[in-house]
Amino acid sequence: MPEVWHLEPSEVAVIDANAAAMGVDMDQLMIRAAQGLHRCIQGNKGHVWILCGPGNNGGDGFRLAMMLDDCSVIVSHEKQKTALSERARNDCQRMMYNAGELPNQEPVIIVDCLLGAGSKGELRPEITTILQKLPPQIPILSCDIPTGCGSNFEVKATKTVSFISAKTNMYDVNGQLRECVGELIIDTLDLDKRVLQPGPGDLHRYPPFEHKATKGQRGRVLVIGGGPYHGAPILSGLSAMRTGVDLVHVAMPQRAAMKVKWPASMIHEQIADENIFTNPMQLVERFSEGRGIQSVVIGPGLGKDEVTLEAVRTLSKIWSHIPFVIDADAISAFNDWPTHIKGVFTPHEQEWIQWLGDEENTINTLKGYDTSRCVVVTGSCDKIFSGQGRRCEIDGGHPRMAMGGTGDMLAGMIGGFLALGINPWGAARLACWTLREAGKRAAEEFGPGMLPEDVIPFISKVLKLH
Repeated sequence: MPEVWHLEPSEVAVIDANAAAMGVDMDQLMIRAAQGLHRCIQGNKGHVWILCGPGNNGGDGFRLAMMLDDCSVIVSHEKQKTALSERARNDCQRMMYNAGELPNQEPVIIVDCLLGAGSKGELRPEITTILQKLPPQIPILSCDIPTGCGSNFEVKATKTVSFISAKTNMYDVNGQLRECVGELIIDTLDLDKRVLQPGPGDLHRYPPFEHKATKGQRGRVLVIGGGPYHGAPILSGLSAMRTGVDLVHVAMPQRAAMKVKWPASMIHEQIADENIFTNPMQLVERFSEGRGIQSVVIGPGLGKDEVTLEAVRTLSKIWSHIPFVIDADAISAFNDWPTHIKGVFTPHEQEWIQWLGDEENTINTLKGYDTSRCVVVTGSCDKIFSGQGRRCEIDGGHPRMAMGGTGDMLAGMIGGFLALGINPWGAARLACWTLREAGKRAAEEFGPGMLPEDVIPFISKVLKLH
């Protein structure tokens, strides 16, 4: 597997789900993780304590215990949270202790499998009670990440075995590895690199619905486009709506707007411009009150008049606090990545070459940023780049998706996911996979005459899989 970017805690679940979808035996994967831990303690002769939490990290610990002759298992909870870790616990025929009754035999090493990278907030009493009773000066090996890493109550590991890649919460605000990690060892688990590409696991990024939600809580999207063309912004707006946002506003010059049969569920934002977009201030004033908007998609069908491109630049500066999707003609407004913009650029291959040039320059341009800036190079294989060396790609779908309107749909979907609160890197990944899956399903129903409008209803059907 190639070198992997530092994984955000939420990405662990994404990769696990991608692996499961590819047919990876998750029990065997847990055994591989345990084998990685085993290799790190082979030189320690004597009794081993294995601390097992309620999740899959605990499952790794149970599998490790089955590989050792001289060990004690200390559990934080009476039951496991996942079926996978519960299976591992049931298979583990070892004496199990809890915080109230620790083993009498002192260990030569302690293996910390209490909590994984995805744990949040203060440690629960079940965990802290165990940690408070650990004998001092005993070497500790942490599984994936030290329990409580970065909190006021963290395990001080001698070594940490992190799976696939290091995790972002192992590093402080200055980008330095936290002292509690100790010696960092990376174990790739021999996974196929395809688990890192966008896939069904990215559905984990989609925010769940709240039962008491009110209108506007799931975000508003503003699509700005049209001038020479009127269909493109409508396709973007419809696609954004299918992502599950609450409201979509579409603004285009009057002449283009007059040609549109406006969907009842889409808000037509009337602007003073007649032929081309020139003055962003009307929109700025319109959305200066209330909830405002949570993302902007600008570019579909927009045209490349210099006065329009200047309006794009002006708006992006005024709304620098709002994530943008810079698409199609709007990309021509910029010579490189403007430092004030957070969001996603979506050039096709030729636009990308003219704008950033090549892959190396794209990676270097984004290197100093985090997941708040992303570039999607669209084509038969989409290439996705983001900060700190993040890179992935995705192909598949259906060949019929090589049609006009596909890029407009993708831009709208990314805008929708941004409005839902997903970061640009996650929004781009989820949109690229969802659109290809939606296109494949639509093509199965409509055949070679499939239109972009046929694909759009399938967006929400794919998201329904979550």
